[in-house]
Amino acid sequence: MRYLKNLSYYIIPLLVAFFNILIIIVPNIVITSAKDGLMLWFNKIIPSILPFLIGTNLLIHLGFIDFLGTLLDSFMKKFFRVSGCGAFALVLGMLSGYPVGAKITASLRENNKISKTEAQRLISFTNNSGPLFIIGAIGIGMFNNVNIGYLILIIHYISAITVGFLFRFYKPLEVTLINKNTSFKDAFLKLKLARLKSNKTIGQILSESVKDSLETIAIVGGFVILFSVISALLQVSEIFEKIGNIILIDNLKPLSNGIFIGFIEITNGINIVSSFNNIYSIIITCALVSFSGLSIIAQTSSMIFKSDIKMSIYIFAKILHSIFSVIYAIVCIPIFNKLLVNSTSLAFNNFNDKPLKTSLSCFFISILILFLISIFCTYKLKNKKFKLKKFKL
Repeated sequence: MRYLKNLSYYIIPLLVAFFNILIIIVPNIVITSAKDGLMLWFNKIIPSILPFLIGTNLLIHLGFIDFLGTLLDSFMKKFFRVSGCGAFALVLGMLSGYPVGAKITASLRENNKISKTEAQRLISFTNNSGPLFIIGAIGIGMFNNVNIGYLILIIHYISAITVGFLFRFYKPLEVTLINKNTSFKDAFLKLKLARLKSNKTIGQILSESVKDSLETIAIVGGFVILFSVISALLQVSEIFEKIGNIILIDNLKPLSNGIFIGFIEITNGINIVSSFNNIYSIIITCALVSFSGLSIIAQTSSMIFKSDIKMSIYIFAKILHSIFSVIYAIVCIPIFNKLLVNSTSLAFNNFNDKPLKTSLSCFFISILILFLISIFCTYKLKNKKFKLKKFKL
């Protein structure tokens, strides 16, 4: 591990230098892709995310988290082993899309509303894609079928909830106290106390909310432009098609370029994958939306870097999320095949690829085994530390 860390000190600067050389060699591609990324940010991301960011910041400053957290404390602790205020990140993270869930989770942690372990559990399933992107951009805009958008959205959310339930076993020995059932009276009292504790005027709250939101959206825009350029350069090089021809099965080889581009930046990747308009396009899209791509992961990292949330565990959660999405897609597509008749019914008749099903099953089982082993190791380590402390006393 230390060797890899030392090696990264040399590799990363070389990669950045190579990237800058490519900018000089092919400036036309760089400028075009940068413009595309800028227009994507200006026309789609700002209108859809900025209002949510301002609204969420206002609700945080006004104490709404305490209100919602009091009402849903029992449910969140029983199901996810997270404090009730985590419901705020769950709901708004699903409605507004990446990276709002991460931003809210980081804010909760920085304000000591949740513990470090709760923050790690919470971010594993609250940083999700929004309905506007999945239904509008993917379903209608790319697949030309709104039902496909709804199916991907449902699979995306169910997979996220599944990951959240599994992560309730992350650091299982940490005690989570469940309060008695609370009433609306208690919730409104918490809201009032939070507002009095803040002691800020509406003008101050609004100013801070807008300022924080603009800073966040500017960071997101920078990442969108950067990864648009990177994905365009890699797409032109056709390196992904060559890799796909080596490692992918025959049915997925035509999708290789879209798969790898989507691994970096999901919008362009899914746009390529959806153009094939078959059953594999939907399955791969479900996986890419849930994984979110390196661009979104970088944006998430910029949202949580001030907190003590571990990025490695978050990435592991997104891998789990994408695996569950593939499994649920394979299960759900035959059930809802009639709703997808415009684009997938003929393709589904040929969906008898046993190697794909076998490899997916093995991959899923291996990841699940690794997850259970990590839980067991955590338990043993904590138990060992407890015994050592007891012996010292």
